[in-house]
Amino acid sequence: MSAQSVTNEWFCVNRLLLNAAKTNRVVFSLRDTQNVNDGMSSVRFLGVLLDPKLQWGEHINSLSKKLAKNLFVLRNLASNVSHKVLITAYHAIFQSHLAYAILVWGHSAEMLTVFGWQRKAVRVLAGLWYRDDCRQAYRSLRTHENIHQHDTRYKHHLVPAYWRLRRCQTGPGYWAIKFFNKLPDSLKCLPLNQFKSTIKDILLENVFYSNEEFLAFKF
Repeated sequence: MSAQSVTNEWFCVNRLLLNAAKTNRVVFSLRDTQNVNDGMSSVRFLGVLLDPKLQWGEHINSLSKKLAKNLFVLRNLASNVSHKVLITAYHAIFQSHLAYAILVWGHSAEMLTVFGWQRKAVRVLAGLWYRDDCRQAYRSLRTHENIHQHDTRYKHHLVPAYWRLRRCQTGPGYWAIKFFNKLPDSLKCLPLNQFKSTIKDILLENVFYSNEEFLAFKF
């Protein structure tokens, strides 16, 4: 019995209706699954395009098309509305799409494409030319317990899990630990709300363009 049949039976027992016309089955694997997935390249789930290898290329291509259209809207608004209205429009039609489910796809290599669209939008908000540096514009727009009891130099560091596959090292679970361990102990020990506020100020002030820039930063 297929997984879809089992699922359909469960729905029937619980007096629910499964819409087969709007139901897709996808097998996630690093191997070629084209035959298993009936040639389907991706499936949309809660607004996110998932492909069998979770490579996020199709989702980011779809997102980039939305951002390109909305960037055109922002450019037209820039000369016709106040800066305050323009900022509001940016958050409504651009930032909302940019931030949606970013924890899922934000680690992918294609993220640089999305970052490029955001830089273009920031230049529009700041009234810059398309080749002008926008780091300063980012700034102006403002758009754990110890793992042991020994007083060692790295006692506040998180211990990363063992990752068998290199692909796993591109995920948020891997990078979150690396970013946290980079922080000085004085920040790691702050209360949660103060920690969030301080980290946000650091990110807004320094405008890191890549993971490597953050890891190379001298706190």
